[in-house]
Amino acid sequence: MSATTELVDSTNARLSRRRRLSPWTLLVTASFALLLTGALLLGIWWLASSRTRSAAYYTGPAARTGIEVNVQSGDVTIVGGSQVGVFVNRTDHSVFGHGPREQVVVRAGILHLVSTCPSLVVGSCVSSYRLNVPDDVPISVRADQGNISLDGYHGSADLATDHGAISVEGYCGFVLGAASASGNVTVNTACSPERLILRSDSGTINATVPTGDYQINASSSSGSAHVYGLVNDIGAPWDIQALSNSGNVTVTSGA
Repeated sequence: MSATTELVDSTNARLSRRRRLSPWTLLVTASFALLLTGALLLGIWWLASSRTRSAAYYTGPAARTGIEVNVQSGDVTIVGGSQVGVFVNRTDHSVFGHGPREQVVVRAGILHLVSTCPSLVVGSCVSSYRLNVPDDVPISVRADQGNISLDGYHGSADLATDHGAISVEGYCGFVLGAASASGNVTVNTACSPERLILRSDSGTINATVPTGDYQINASSSSGSAHVYGLVNDIGAPWDIQALSNSGNVTVTSGA
């Protein structure tokens, strides 16, 4: 047998061995194909089952003592100035037939609004709210995962979110508390509030208030803190606390 023939036979033998896949390789390949097919089918099912639904209702003038809103997943917008009671607009997003669950109760003059979501392996449910509320009715808003906005409200409010930003515009009132674990806090007031308590763990804080004398405590553990156009006076009637762990803090005067 010639050297050329031996080389050809050796090459053909190696190619033949490569073509014969082992049972383990076949099993891994088949499993990967099944997983890929399952993921594709799950994605198609998720898209087909995704639903968005909106609802609006009026709770009446019964909420005279306070308003408490707790939303597990979704944004919350509060607009002040309602003359006749609380109007609620809700937008729900659900998948696999599992949507948010809502409870609305008025007890002792306090409106309790609670929205929760079931535990889902894939996807999530979201319930976002917009409330038109009367002024001078104390408000408490908790959003586990969502942004909070407060617009044109006069009174006292306590806002908190774990994963989201807080934005306040045109506020005028007594005490405003705003705390975000991982989002920015931005506050613009239309009058000098008696007390501002602003907190953020990893986000920035920006507060704009009318020109005047304030007791100001603005600081950040690992960021910068600045006060512009305001007089820091320990005897001033208005108090501002703006504290962040790792974000920048700015307190400044408006027009």
